[in-house]
Amino acid sequence: MANLNPVEQRLVVLGEHWLEFRSHPTARALVWQVPADALRLVECFVAMQKHPVPYATGDVFIPFNAPYHHGLQFARDIKVALRGTVDASKDDLVAQGLNPDWPFVPEATPDTPAEVMRALRSFATTYLDRPARLAAVLRPKSVAHAGAFANWVSRLMDADAADGPRLLLMDPLEEPLLTRLIQREDEARLLIQQPPVETFTMAQETFAQEAAVGPAGVYRNLMMGVVTLLERGSLESVLAKAADALAFARKQGWADQEVALRTMVAGAYLKFGRHADAVKTYQAARISALQAVGSDHPAGLKLVQQAWIGEAGAQLAASDFDKAAGCYGEAAEVAARDGNNLLHVESHRMAGWCLWRSGQSQASLDRIARATEAGAAMEPELRSQSTLPIALVDALRVVDETRVMAMQQAKGQLRDELESIRADSEEQGQAIECRPHALELIEQKRDALSEKAIADTRERLERLVAQGPQAFVGIANRGRKMLGDEWLVANDIALRPMAPEARQARGASP
Repeated sequence: MANLNPVEQRLVVLGEHWLEFRSHPTARALVWQVPADALRLVECFVAMQKHPVPYATGDVFIPFNAPYHHGLQFARDIKVALRGTVDASKDDLVAQGLNPDWPFVPEATPDTPAEVMRALRSFATTYLDRPARLAAVLRPKSVAHAGAFANWVSRLMDADAADGPRLLLMDPLEEPLLTRLIQREDEARLLIQQPPVETFTMAQETFAQEAAVGPAGVYRNLMMGVVTLLERGSLESVLAKAADALAFARKQGWADQEVALRTMVAGAYLKFGRHADAVKTYQAARISALQAVGSDHPAGLKLVQQAWIGEAGAQLAASDFDKAAGCYGEAAEVAARDGNNLLHVESHRMAGWCLWRSGQSQASLDRIARATEAGAAMEPELRSQSTLPIALVDALRVVDETRVMAMQQAKGQLRDELESIRADSEEQGQAIECRPHALELIEQKRDALSEKAIADTRERLERLVAQGPQAFVGIANRGRKMLGDEWLVANDIALRPMAPEARQARGASP
């Protein structure tokens, strides 16, 4: 691997781990537990298996990325995707002397894990020299319920026969999805690996391999030293290395890099609880950012915003809400000058939130009103993607916090009801999955029940709003005008549902 770069070296390691798994006579599924930021590297490994590279394993990997809502839908989507793979490759199949007319109709078979495995085996025996050369990579875009997904994969494994297609799954270490599958202790058929693909070390090695040419190369190495120490070093070591890098950046006249370095140092201070030093460092970063503005740096205003928001965060960490509000207010003004609508809204919103926390209700509402005005200047389709919905709920909370808690409770109960409907659909789907039109029957029933639950919650939220103070009603009406009639029931980010234990502690809603 001497001639390979650090990325390629890790792709080779992944290939070695796959070949180790394939050498197990009874293993049928492999789970790679990796950090979330390494998932792209694993996806790259899968994609590169189509090419003659040193880390090619000789197997055919087919990724399946459909979201997992429930088992019937996921099985249907995999079968349709597999059919699509063949249809999209007809010219290549003909060129290889293979028959492109694969007699498989996804809709003609039940939407079960067993039929998915049967389809995979049919594909493999039709187009590969042996079924075990096929690797089905299950990487859903989203998973409605981790336990249900793990159970579905378990049933897929149960449907597998000896020397059948293999399965590859990726499980992020930070938010694992396959705990229930792994707890089955099926060591004969399920192999768990944690390949060494940590991206931070890979980045360090990549920089180390490149020649440090000129001032930029020297500075890059200094910066990487700071980054490395931030991850694992003491505060004193970070400060010493950052001082060297800062002196070099100042000598070169790189005000933007001074901002970056000071921001990193401020983060180190916060990590060790030294809030006052973090505040001073962000203030120094702002001076450098203003120098960048003075020299017409294209990102100058963004650097100033970064420094103000960083200082605000440090003031919040020190529980100084008044000063934090002032910093967020300054950030909002800079964001307006920069034309950054999203940050303009968010900075005003956070200033209002901090004022509310410090007991200044009217000042909080005035500041949130400015966030709302900034949101009104945005394109309507972008407003829901900003923090404008949260700002409006913040305003509702200032006017009547108890009423907002009741609304959160209603949203939490809706979440629980929708989850119960989803779980029932999963269970009922397994019971009738071999019947014709099972998917359509289950989804029709699920949709009808979900729509009723949402309609009931909408009515409950509207009643709570209507019974509130006049100011409360006015804010909610403005939300409808700016975000649509469904904004309170449809936007979970704005009106965050209460956790079940919190709802229990609060008791019944008014």
